Amino acid sequence: MNRRLTGMLIATIVALPAQAADRITEAQIQQVIKATDAAAQERDTQGIGNYLSETFEKIIEFPHEKWMAKVRLDKQGYLGLIDAGWETAEAYNYQRGRIVIYLMPDGLSGQSYSTVTENVTQDGEKMTSVFREHALYAIENGRTVITRISGHTLVGDTTPASGQ
Repeated sequence: MNRRLTGMLIATIVALPAQAADRITEAQIQQVIKATDAAAQERDTQGIGNYLSETFEKIIEFPHEKWMAKVRLDKQGYLGLIDAGWETAEAYNYQRGRIVIYLMPDGLSGQSYSTVTENVTQDGEKMTSVFREHALYAIENGRTVITRISGHTLVGDTTPASGQ
């Protein structure tokens, strides 16, 4: 009986480092954010794609006339959309700020909130979009990846009129 209990205890202790390796950290999430931001600045679609889960989903909400529109894209649809946008952009600038990262209590996933501002010049016209991003992260095949991005986009001049 003592041998069996000792064997189970040793097996449990040996397994702990393996379980800890599967836990997500704030540093891993920060590294994914840094890498995808660098890829965006370089207009590197594949570089962004390297950090997206195979089941990735992007949900974009934006004002359209008096309604809020919502678009859902899978990984390939999202990468195709940004690649096509960069092909026609004369100038592109990407900035992220106000980053907050949370780890989930199970230690297997995390999330971040941030504000992404993109300035694009297309056909001589400068456009600005501000996206309050909520991203979910998980470990997939030993790598930290983004599983979902959602948020609300404001397009055009997002400066409030005076008095508002």
